[in-house]
Amino acid sequence: MIEKDTVSLFGLFFGLFILLVFAYVEPPKDLSYSAWLTAGVALLMTIWWITEAIPIYFTGVIPLILFPTLNIYDLNLLASSYAHPLVLLFLGGFIIASSIEACGLHKRIALKILSISGTSPTKIIAGFMLTTALISMWVSNTASTIMMLPIALSVITIFSKQEKIEGKDLAIPLLLAIAYSASIGGAATLIGTPTNVMLAGILSDNYNYEIDFQDWLMIGLPILFCLLPIIWFFLTQISFKVSKEKSNALENTLVQMRKEIGAISFTEKIVAFVFFLTAFSWIFRKTLNEIFNLNLNDTSIGLFGALILFLIPTGKSTRACNWEIANKIPWGVLLLVGGGISLSKAFSSSGLALWIGSFSSYFVNYEFYLLIIIAVGLIIFLTELNSNTATIATFAPILIIFALGINQNPLFLVIPSTIAASCAFMLPIATPPNAVIFGSGKIKMSDMIRAGFLLNIISIFVITIVSILLIKYIFGFDVNNFSL
Repeated sequence: MIEKDTVSLFGLFFGLFILLVFAYVEPPKDLSYSAWLTAGVALLMTIWWITEAIPIYFTGVIPLILFPTLNIYDLNLLASSYAHPLVLLFLGGFIIASSIEACGLHKRIALKILSISGTSPTKIIAGFMLTTALISMWVSNTASTIMMLPIALSVITIFSKQEKIEGKDLAIPLLLAIAYSASIGGAATLIGTPTNVMLAGILSDNYNYEIDFQDWLMIGLPILFCLLPIIWFFLTQISFKVSKEKSNALENTLVQMRKEIGAISFTEKIVAFVFFLTAFSWIFRKTLNEIFNLNLNDTSIGLFGALILFLIPTGKSTRACNWEIANKIPWGVLLLVGGGISLSKAFSSSGLALWIGSFSSYFVNYEFYLLIIIAVGLIIFLTELNSNTATIATFAPILIIFALGINQNPLFLVIPSTIAASCAFMLPIATPPNAVIFGSGKIKMSDMIRAGFLLNIISIFVITIVSILLIKYIFGFDVNNFSL
């Protein structure tokens, strides 16, 4: 097996080689030199993202270095991508999520839901899935998976001590269920995963089309609640045969865990209040603006929620959030999102996007719904080998131009494709939740591939069908009657 360091080193030099080829080879006659160089930089970034030649987050700053140097894009205009309102929205959401984790509120929520779900293995898996998905809507899917893993391992240990139920019969489907629900939970909200924010930023910056928190929730949440029961049924009844027998031992363990966590603290109450206030404001922003004649936006709401946490005292010299807590957020993700938005800007300004879009004329006579299924499938299986954020950064601008080139509504193509980037279930490297669960040592690669391949296929059709119906009947758009 080829070592990761070897792949990274190969990617480092191969990416640079590709860029040099684009720098010294004449572009096609109908393409400008700046657009040709933009394609070279895009390929360099894609290769470095795939091979992790350097940390994928720092690859996101390549546009700041190369585009101004190569006279492709002005530095001042480019830098605005890294302080885009949607990047700042992500910042506010991260700070709130860090506060939830720091005070232990997420564990209390998890135990509460697990207590309600019941103690038979099938119901336990359902409870873990619902809990993980709901938390991942607001907290990073990596953090929610890491938080649920020790709880799941303790449950597996309890079952392994029972004579009637083998712990291994529960371990694999339970751990896979946590990883999969974390990924699709993150896809349900605008702040749940960087890919969603990146697409919204690309549409806002390059096409002046705004997707706000409520708009995304109206699409993402139904897809979440369609996929969750399908995945639960598939894991418990088809891929693995999971018992429906109740466990008294687990019930006793949950009682003990509730005693250990104790009564809810004042800090938890404050953080919970701010979290629900922020979420309420995101969901009902348009209504609040109409009633109170305000001009609230998702970014200001998220940052204001974070600000409140820094302001409210929870003790003599403590606040609901401090800089030590806030500094634990994944800052690199903000660079990655900014890099994706800036790459999209260069695609548009250099003329590369229009040139790529010209090839869409060859697909004018193809059924658009079939093209959507193909795009969604392509994104899912590409994400098995690549960062989902990097995949969307590379392909979202191309898919938008492609749809416009054949006079179709690009939202029908890019929204399901972006959601699909969170639904790669087959390999450990596909998503951070998959990697975390695989790292537990209780799952083999063959187990993940066996369950994940079929779930990938199922997700392609579920995401495509539900997205098309929602975009059509909630937003009132038609596939061939819209332009960005």
